[in-house]
This record gives sequence, C-alpha cells and structure tokens, in this order.
Amino acid sequence: MKMYLPPRHEKASRRSVLKKGLWGGLLLALGGGGFLALRKGPTVRLPPNLLVLDEREYAVISALVARLIPRRQGFPAAEDLDTAVAVDKVLAMEDDSARREVKQLLMLFENALPTFLFGGRTRAFTALPTDEQDQVLVEWMSSRLPLRRTGYLALRTLVNAAYYGNPAVWGATGYPGPPAGIYAPEAPVWKGGDVPRPAPLGGTP
Repeated sequence: MKMYLPPRHEKASRRSVLKKGLWGGLLLALGGGGFLALRKGPTVRLPPNLLVLDEREYAVISALVARLIPRRQGFPAAEDLDTAVAVDKVLAMEDDSARREVKQLLMLFENALPTFLFGGRTRAFTALPTDEQDQVLVEWMSSRLPLRRTGYLALRTLVNAAYYGNPAVWGATGYPGPPAGIYAPEAPVWKGGDVPRPAPLGGTP
C-alpha cells in the first residue's frame, strides 16, 4: 500500500493550528484533575511497528477514525485501510513539536475530566457509546472556546488526510491520482530516479 503524504497546504494548516498557543493554561488546569483525569477507556490491540503513538493514543485515534470516517456506500471502510496506522505514519513525518502537541491533544480528548466539565460525562472518550462520542465531537466542533474548535479541526484534518490520501479511496472520490513523474520532495523514499530530490519549501531534503 502506498504511503500518503499530505499536500503541503494541509501540513501548513495543521501546523498553524497546533502552534497558536493551543494549550496555554488549560492543560495545566485539567491535567491533574484527580480520579476523572486518570480514568481510562478500553484497551485495543496494538499493530506492530507504530512510530509515534502509544497504546492510549492509538486507541483514541482508532475511535476518532470510526466516528469521523463512517461507512459509506462506494467507499472503502476506514478500518479496512488501517487508517489509524496511517495517521501514525503521517505524524512520523511531522516535526517533534507538532507530534508532541498532537499527542497532548489526544490525551486531552480522552481525559474524562474535561469531558465531565463540558458535557457532564464521567467516562473517557473511548469508553463512551458511539452516539455519545458523536455528541462530544459536535461539542468540540461548535464550542465557544477556540481551543476546542481548533483541536477538533486539527484531529479531523489529520484523520481525513490519512484516509483520503490512501490510493484505495481515490476511485470513490473521482481523483485520478497524481500526474506521472511528479514526486513529493518529502517522500520517505525518493522515486524520481536519477532526478535530484528537490528541497521542500522552507527546508532541506
């Protein structure tokens, strides 16, 4: 299966969302909130060779993939494409600060304390029924707090990038694929043959 590389505008958008003071004092205020903060959801079976995510983070991503990419006629199922694993691979191509902030965001999303404060629920996100998970997503998406709205946008963008970037999905969307001979400078394996790998915008190869 080909590895998805997010378009440059998606990477820039996600990084800008994550680096605009996303956390501030809220993590400090909520991170140590007693037994609710320590409540965990069900464990999931970890795939081999994850590059970035740990067990809890992977469980949250798996739950988010299931809710953000529901089954649709004519589209491959997200779980059949190992979309949660693809998210891990996309994160592996980000810089350290972006990866760290995504991991913090996942744990804030899972944390039962903000879930209780904002929605009156006392269980971690991954332990909620699917209909309540959907409600939590709507609450983050429509929150008056910029922190929650931008956090939701960051996670949705990440999941969509991992799913819709898979070549197995392109046929369902009508996308024919990249033109022949065009290769992303950031690709882990350069397939440009004898053509020198160009430097990415704003960096070195």
